[in-house]
Amino acid sequence: MTQPSTPTSADVRRARDALRGQVIRTPVLFSESLDALAGCPVYAKAECLQHAGSFKVRGALYRLLTLPPQDLADGLITVSAGNAALGLAHAAREFGAKLTVVMPASAVPEKLAAVAAYGATVVTEGVVDAAAAFARAELLRAEQGLTFVHPFDDPMVVAGAATATLELLEDRPGLERLLVPASGGGLLAGAIMAKRTLGSDVEIIAVQPSGAAGFVASLAAGEPTAPPVIRTVADGLTAPMPGRLPFELAAQARTEVLTVADREILDAMVTLVRTLRVVVEPSASVGLAALTHEPHLRDGRPTGLILSGGNINWRLLADTLRVLPGVA
Repeated sequence: MTQPSTPTSADVRRARDALRGQVIRTPVLFSESLDALAGCPVYAKAECLQHAGSFKVRGALYRLLTLPPQDLADGLITVSAGNAALGLAHAAREFGAKLTVVMPASAVPEKLAAVAAYGATVVTEGVVDAAAAFARAELLRAEQGLTFVHPFDDPMVVAGAATATLELLEDRPGLERLLVPASGGGLLAGAIMAKRTLGSDVEIIAVQPSGAAGFVASLAAGEPTAPPVIRTVADGLTAPMPGRLPFELAAQARTEVLTVADREILDAMVTLVRTLRVVVEPSASVGLAALTHEPHLRDGRPTGLILSGGNINWRLLADTLRVLPGVA
């Protein structure tokens, strides 16, 4: 597979136009009680309410819109812990394309079932982690002549993902800071491209679980690098390492990266459920976790969050709501 090129602002604008009416322009939520907890005005882009439950459908749909017809006809294959699979499964169904998804056997059961319900073929046997999933997908692609759609390291996927931040910055032009969940980096790269496209001066900060800090390791090494460990409750942030394209964009932008612990993530998840009345998964909660646990962020600056997805393990949500203090 060739290294991806960088999308342009024109690509982002084309993605916005192409996706109009194909994706939900998700609401920007806010709450006085959330502002009080965070120490600043907070505006949360609710991609947890998006088709297929996450922002991933944006990049998936735009990638398929830009694929040659023969590539669609050959059938598609991707790798995902869940949300990218759901987004592409939704898109493939819209296009009438066959899709194979390689997923870790440990993926959230609700995500596995939902991907299959869209009509995709799900491969999990012997897939112990994300790295193994990418290796298996490459074998299947070569054997069956399938078209590989990368979940985050693809310029058109990034351009599609950028539309989430583009909408947020259009709806809330006074934002001074944006906290973005990061793993493979598609959403982060999209945020950087949306900022460029609008000529915004918003500060973009990446947030990762401390148990899957691939961008921290990569920026320190000067190239995409696997983190020393991948172990976190935020299953949607467990890419084996950042993609080349997102890494290069983050490095060029001198992006600050913060890490948060699993307990902080779960605390933030419950806070979002309680204050905004929406269901979010742990991966969508890392931005608020950083905002409420990093003293230097409690400076009163209007801050945006992207609630990246809501495809949660329901037992985890129920158990977390039951054991955390202060939850009625």
